[in-house]
Amino acid sequence: IAMLTVIPLTWAASGYAASASGVGDADGGAGAEAAAEGNVWKAAAAGDIAALEAYAATGAPLHVLDSDFGSSPLAWAAVFGNTEAAEWLLDNGAEVGARNSDGGTPLHSAAFMGHVETVKLLLERGADPNARNTNGLLPIHSSGVDARTTAWLAGLLGISYDEAELEQGREEVAQLLTGAAQRTPAPDGEETEQSDGEETERTDAAGGVAPYREGAETRVDRGQSLLAPWYWELLYANDWGRLFTDDVFSHLWFLWYLAWLVSAFALVVWAARRMGLRAPRLPALLVVTPALYLWAVPLTMAFQYFMGVEGQFPIFGTDTYTGLFPAPHVLIYYGVFFAFGAVYFGHNEGGARIGRWWQATLPLALIVFLVGVTLTHPEEGGAAQGGARAASLFLQAAFAWMMTLGLMGLFRAVLGQQGNARVRYLSDASYWLYLMHLPLIVALQGVAQDWPLPAAVKLVLLIAVTGGVLLLIYEWGVRYTPLGTLLNGRRKRTPAAAPAA
Repeated sequence: IAMLTVIPLTWAASGYAASASGVGDADGGAGAEAAAEGNVWKAAAAGDIAALEAYAATGAPLHVLDSDFGSSPLAWAAVFGNTEAAEWLLDNGAEVGARNSDGGTPLHSAAFMGHVETVKLLLERGADPNARNTNGLLPIHSSGVDARTTAWLAGLLGISYDEAELEQGREEVAQLLTGAAQRTPAPDGEETEQSDGEETERTDAAGGVAPYREGAETRVDRGQSLLAPWYWELLYANDWGRLFTDDVFSHLWFLWYLAWLVSAFALVVWAARRMGLRAPRLPALLVVTPALYLWAVPLTMAFQYFMGVEGQFPIFGTDTYTGLFPAPHVLIYYGVFFAFGAVYFGHNEGGARIGRWWQATLPLALIVFLVGVTLTHPEEGGAAQGGARAASLFLQAAFAWMMTLGLMGLFRAVLGQQGNARVRYLSDASYWLYLMHLPLIVALQGVAQDWPLPAAVKLVLLIAVTGGVLLLIYEWGVRYTPLGTLLNGRRKRTPAAAPAA
């Protein structure tokens, strides 16, 4: 139901917010306004060389990322196909391989919208066709993004396009990137080879050059050793791997993973009952005492290892995959916590023992977090290696468990054994807020972005208005309706007390 309602509303809200921002306004006046505002990204998107020159004359850097999308000026010029602006930026010191906040390069941006001339320019200036973003995707993968995701992102950026021209441009870009990838040497200076002796350049059914895909013999990050290269090639180097990586569920992805875990749990219970089996009850020592860290942390580390393509792309925490199929390593990672919850539920101790040490656990968890982030993201850039990588994995796994158990103890201490009626109400409402908050809060950003208020004030107002409006709707339009029953089970209004005689 949410996929048919909430997701389209989110796309609409994103398009509205983007149009209200004027980010995609590439008319002649946008650049002059950008120069006055010092907005080099809008100037690059508009292709206004005069505005770029005015900006550069102030001595401001050309490598800074914008605060909204985390993209460089060159990436903005590339995604809008303003080749002249891109050339000016490169001539004046912009880095052709500068990374955006998602790890993407300007070549990813240009390939996404199928801008052939811009791609040619970037390749001529040394752009790497084998560069991967933080999700492990190549520029050629950006040229193959599905139509729905393309429409959503283009709307978010304020880009208008013709679908036929976009597809034609993407086909040409794919051929350019294919040839460039074949000519680009591996990091150690050796050319990529085919193990079976076949030609790297293949033809597809239509007779054109098939888009570059790394074969099973090629490691995902060439020059780096991976424990399971076949797994990453399954996700990233094959067309059907897009079932894992293409955005389908947006912010509902975790609910989709939970549906898989609940289904698997129900299947296991059903099979056990059919066979007359009962799960052995684990000793309390391994479940509700600090001894659980001795097995829980190493087990979590085993699957934390696979995050960020086995650490090739530094990430503290878990990956996010929003595709039709859940990524196995992410599903199993969350499955560890789900399975523990199923086991812990049988002990029915209400958090009295498992969270007893929260006063020490939570402060220590924050220290673990800071050290872990530092090790995961070295100052010199790149990914953690060797002992730093092992320590990072340990601290990430420990942090997840310490925060989970520590917060259970904190809530029990604050709310008491019997809980709190208001908190139970918010707990029920949280499902509704999770589903519906995104379109409202995105649309409100479009409304509030030009208000002459400090950003922190607007942030608080947006959260308060979004939460308040959704709670009112929940109380009067959801909680006691069939929709509320679908979400949380049937709820009945408490009758008002009769007046005293």
